Amino acid sequence: MPLRQRRTSPRRAGRPAQPLTPLDLVSLAAPVFAERGVDGVSMREIAELAGIRKASVFHHFETKERLYAAVMEDALARLFELIASARLEEGSFEERLDRLSGLMTEALASRPQTARLLLREMMGSGPWVESGGRERIQQTLELTTAFLAAGMEAGAFRRFDPRHLALSIAGLHLLPFAAPGPAGALLEAEFLAPKTLAARRAQVTEQVRALCLKR
Repeated sequence: MPLRQRRTSPRRAGRPAQPLTPLDLVSLAAPVFAERGVDGVSMREIAELAGIRKASVFHHFETKERLYAAVMEDALARLFELIASARLEEGSFEERLDRLSGLMTEALASRPQTARLLLREMMGSGPWVESGGRERIQQTLELTTAFLAAGMEAGAFRRFDPRHLALSIAGLHLLPFAAPGPAGALLEAEFLAPKTLAARRAQVTEQVRALCLKR
């Protein structure tokens, strides 16, 4: 069942008509953590946003750090699944490359806080990275690298260092969503507007193709 839409203002604390699940709390907390980092958010604030008592938040997550770790794991899991499917699904390498670019853009557009969460952690050596998250990020990058290397071995992709190419492709996808304000100002449009996102998806797909495919 889809998650309820995030509230724009806190509710009075109490017992909600439909009890919130841990995944509900993760979805509520993610944009706040993305905006201010783990140190800038309190569990009381998460409880107020959810419209429940602080004790109810602690019932699901014993510490703020555990809630933050769940937010980070959830953010990375979807991207990892997309990259895995792009490598393993049937079709030519060109088709899988296009599929990967499109799915990545769609995933980041639907949850733009993901890019900021990941970049905040990687740039600042945040608590999640220091407690094991670095290995999760590395695993995702290595999966991308393996896909690119396989395409090179098959003669479908141009010969580059696949590790550097994986980093370049990751940057193409993540950076604009991590900084939608400057991105929108440059494009003279609301970056997260549907029309702008559709144009971004098309541009990223073509740019990744230009990097990877033989001409």
